[in-house]
Amino acid sequence: MHSSHGFRTAPIPSGWVQTGERWALWYNGRETDGVAPDGGAGVRLWMEGQKMWQVKEVRATSVRQAKRYAERWCAARLYPDLPLREAVARLTDSTRIQLPPPLPGLPPTREQQQARRLAESGALDLTRIKEALEPRKPPAAIKPRARDPQKARVRAALQQLRRGV
Repeated sequence: MHSSHGFRTAPIPSGWVQTGERWALWYNGRETDGVAPDGGAGVRLWMEGQKMWQVKEVRATSVRQAKRYAERWCAARLYPDLPLREAVARLTDSTRIQLPPPLPGLPPTREQQQARRLAESGALDLTRIKEALEPRKPPAAIKPRARDPQKARVRAALQQLRRGV
């Protein structure tokens, strides 16, 4: 998630995210639950509550059962004042976390600079595409050029020389 300099290199995940056979529930920028196959018939589930020492490891028969159990267990600990359905809905909301706008007077962050550059290049690309898709204008009517009489004499002389006259 973070590069060696502390800049965020990927969007912050939220909700259930699958990596291979493993599922992870992300909440508030951190992984709170993990569901992984245990090599047998079921899956292994570990859950982390609001505090780091509230860790629970459980076995389940299926990924679906493990995810449902994890959602309810964590929602009850993270949102104790909400009804369980609302707490689970808020916990599993998979909309991306939007970074707050910068405070006035501060230089833009790396992500904001990159977003601005991408928007500018996208606008330039869009104008180039629109120009390419516009119908071509017919060429303007060209007036016939006046012929130079001197060139006609030179051309005739060259032709005579080639014929050997």
